[in-house]
Amino acid sequence: MRWLFKFDDALAVAEKALIVFLFSVLISLIVFNIITRNIFNVSFQQVLEVTPNFVLWLTLCGSTLALKSRRHIKLELLLRYLGMRTRSLANIISCIFGLAVMGVLFVASFEFVRGEVDIFGIRGWTAIIFPLFFALSFFRYAVQIAYTGLRGGGHVSQTNAHTGLFEKDTEPEDI
Repeated sequence: MRWLFKFDDALAVAEKALIVFLFSVLISLIVFNIITRNIFNVSFQQVLEVTPNFVLWLTLCGSTLALKSRRHIKLELLLRYLGMRTRSLANIISCIFGLAVMGVLFVASFEFVRGEVDIFGIRGWTAIIFPLFFALSFFRYAVQIAYTGLRGGGHVSQTNAHTGLFEKDTEPEDI
């Protein structure tokens, strides 16, 4: 099971690198367009068309990282007042629900990408982020189930998850 945690950590490193790269390209394109518009009185429409795609990619990549560190949006007001076993069961149930939703959306996203490619041609392939996002989210929910199953309750510290050491009575940090 340790290989699963290491693979998850490696994916997180790759996602962070992708986010830094995409953000750098996004800022460079925007600055380039501003400079050319102000100095040469020329604006590139392609830059204005591609930047929303970069923002979409950044958002979805960031949300999978938030899911990994359990910093995604959750409604846990009631969970704070439940016992550790009940909370663990509720976490497993919510992860199973997340798995089901992400699995269905993963399958449906292929039809969406096909439609985008049919309409926009090669530029439609930027929609490939949707199946990637749903697949990564599915994987992250599966990893959370593995964490919960191995530790038997509590929260896995991000620093010791890959070693298999678990903190039994701690809570995830609130944002």
